[in-house]
Amino acid sequence: MRLIYKTKLFFSTIVILVATDSLATQHMILPSDGKTEDYFGYSVATDGNSVLVGAYKADTKGVMDAGAAYVYVLNHSGWSQQAKLVAELSFAEDTVGGKVALKNDVAVLGAMNRDDKGKDSGAVIIFERQSHNWRQTQVLTAPDAKPGDAFGQSISLTENHLVVGAPRNDALGEDSGAAYIYRRDKGKWRYQSKITASDGAAGDLFGISLDTHGSTIIVGADLHDDKAENAGAVYVYSLEEKQWKEEAKLMANDGNKTDIFGVRVALFDNTALISARRDDIEGVGIDAGSAYVFERHKGVWRQISKLTSPDGAADDRFGRAVALTKDTAIISAMNNDENGIDTGAIYIFKKESGDWNFASKITAKVSSSKDRFGWNVALSNRFAVVSAPNHDKNGMDSGAVFIQNLNAKAK
Repeated sequence: MRLIYKTKLFFSTIVILVATDSLATQHMILPSDGKTEDYFGYSVATDGNSVLVGAYKADTKGVMDAGAAYVYVLNHSGWSQQAKLVAELSFAEDTVGGKVALKNDVAVLGAMNRDDKGKDSGAVIIFERQSHNWRQTQVLTAPDAKPGDAFGQSISLTENHLVVGAPRNDALGEDSGAAYIYRRDKGKWRYQSKITASDGAAGDLFGISLDTHGSTIIVGADLHDDKAENAGAVYVYSLEEKQWKEEAKLMANDGNKTDIFGVRVALFDNTALISARRDDIEGVGIDAGSAYVFERHKGVWRQISKLTSPDGAADDRFGRAVALTKDTAIISAMNNDENGIDTGAIYIFKKESGDWNFASKITAKVSSSKDRFGWNVALSNRFAVVSAPNHDKNGMDSGAVFIQNLNAKAK
C-alpha cells in the first residue's frame, strides 16, 4: 500500500490532491461569522446534500459559549451556508452543537451542559426545515434527568427514532450511563424508553457513543471493564414487538487495558465499525489506535476484521472518529503528523469481496500544527465531511470543516 502523493496544489479554499490512484477534490467551509475559540467543526453530520456543523463554544446573542450550529447545502454554485441555528433560549456554557444529527429536514443539537433539570443535566434542541427556512420546534430533556447526566453527549437520528446518550447517568451506579429513545409521532418526538446495559457498572459511560440504523441501535461503553480495566464494550439493541431488547454485547477479541473500545461507533445495516483509539499496537506504539468491524448474520454478531493505520505511529489515535456506509469506512487519526504535529488525517477503507481493505489516506492541505483534522467525520455515498475544530483561519481554534469528494474520477 503506497501513500505517495504526487501533487499538492491549493487555490483559495479549494484543495486538489492527486494520489497514486485517484483524483480527489476537497472544499473547506467556514462560518460567515466565525471567531476565536468557537470550535466550529466540533461535531458534524450529513444527509443528502446538506451538512450540519456544530460550534459548541460560539457566543450567541451575547451569551458566552452558548453554542450554535450551521447548515450548508450543495447547489449549482457549490457549498453555501443556509442557516445558523441558535437556541431560542440561550444560556452561558450550554455548549449547543457539541453533538449534532441530521436527517431529511430535521436537525438535532446536543447541549450536554444545559441546566434545565439541574447543572449539566443536558438537553437536545430540535430544529426543522420548511421551504429552506429553519425553526426551533422542541427542547427535549430526559424524563428522569439528574444533575451531571450529560444528556445529549451522543445523538443518533433516523426518520422515526431519535436516540440520545447520557453517559453520566447513575442508573446502575455513578456514571454507569444510559440512552433514551424517542419516536416520531404526529410531527413530535415523544419519549419511548430508556435503555441501560444488562451488566452495566459504575464508571462504564454507557452512551458515550451510539448509532442507529433501521431497527438496530448500538451503544458504546468505552470504560467497561469486562475484558480489562477500561477495555470497553458495545451493546446492540433490536426492536422486537415495539420493545427495544438487548441483542448482543460486543468486545474486541484482543481487548486490553485502556483501549476504550466503543468510544466511537458507526452502524450500517448488519455491520458495526467500532473505535479503540487508545489501543497499543505492537511495533507501532502506545495509543496508536485501531478500529474493529463486526457483522451480524442470522442474529449472531462476530468480529470479522481489525483495522489499523498503514503508516501509524504512537499517539496517532487512529479511531478518533469513524463513519460507515455499505462499502466504505472512514477512520480518522487526529494526531497524525504528516503535515506537522497533530495536523491529522483520515483513512478510507473499501469492502471488496467481503474484506475491508485500505484504499487511501487524505490530509487537509490548508493546515497547521494541532489542527486535528479528523476530530469528527460524517459520510454519505458521495462525500466525506471532516472537521478540524482547532483550525485557526478565523482566529485561534475558530475551526474549519473540509468536504471531500469520494467519487472523483481518476485521470
